[in-house]
Amino acid sequence: MESPQTVIFTQRAFNAIVTETISKHPIETGGIFLGYVMDNGTWIVVENVAPGAKSTHRSAYFEYDTAFVTYLANVLANQYKGNLQIIGLWHRHPGSMDVFSSTDDQTNRNYAIDHPHGAISALVNCDPKWRMTMYHVSQNGEYQEAEWFVDEGDLIPEDLVALRYINPENVPVFDRRGVVNTDNGHEDVLDGGSDVVGHTVSFDGESLSSPQGTLRPYTFRMALRDIRTVINNLIKGTTDGNNQ
Repeated sequence: MESPQTVIFTQRAFNAIVTETISKHPIETGGIFLGYVMDNGTWIVVENVAPGAKSTHRSAYFEYDTAFVTYLANVLANQYKGNLQIIGLWHRHPGSMDVFSSTDDQTNRNYAIDHPHGAISALVNCDPKWRMTMYHVSQNGEYQEAEWFVDEGDLIPEDLVALRYINPENVPVFDRRGVVNTDNGHEDVLDGGSDVVGHTVSFDGESLSSPQGTLRPYTFRMALRDIRTVINNLIKGTTDGNNQ
């Protein structure tokens, strides 16, 4: 039997999910989880990435504002010392439907098989009170309902939510060549157009848009496919940045 999985949200991430649901009620919306997967089966959601100001929302589908999501994912990930990754997503289901559709099932299996720890997927319902059902999807496509909690300051290790810059003592130095990083007593000259901390997130705008002349629902399967691209680019960008 698969070991129990637990998901812990920062108060910031949880608040973002609830307020996003409120702002779009009664139509569909969703978001992306940024965080960490621990070896003991604990998933830590540090941030929720909203679908964007120009996203399209209807009763049974929504489309991300891809440019905004790309920008916001970079902004949020770069604020932390740790290597935040996209570990899953959530979306609202109509009525009291708190299980995945057959299309969602296939999408979850396809996504989880490519990741050692699988994935987490959450469904939000308002019937009438807001509630969220969390699932872990194993690599072989099996579902396990997971407990989830909101951290009150005593669950998530401080180093996992530590911000990069919190005082004037560790800010970067700038010159005409770019940014001079003086951490650890040495200097690294970074190009002025480069991202200082190395995270790069790319969102495939073409695949997130409905075909011209056709109003096709943006499905959960499409979302997970695109999130896979974001994860790979986020990891690659972090690795490249650390090697500079």
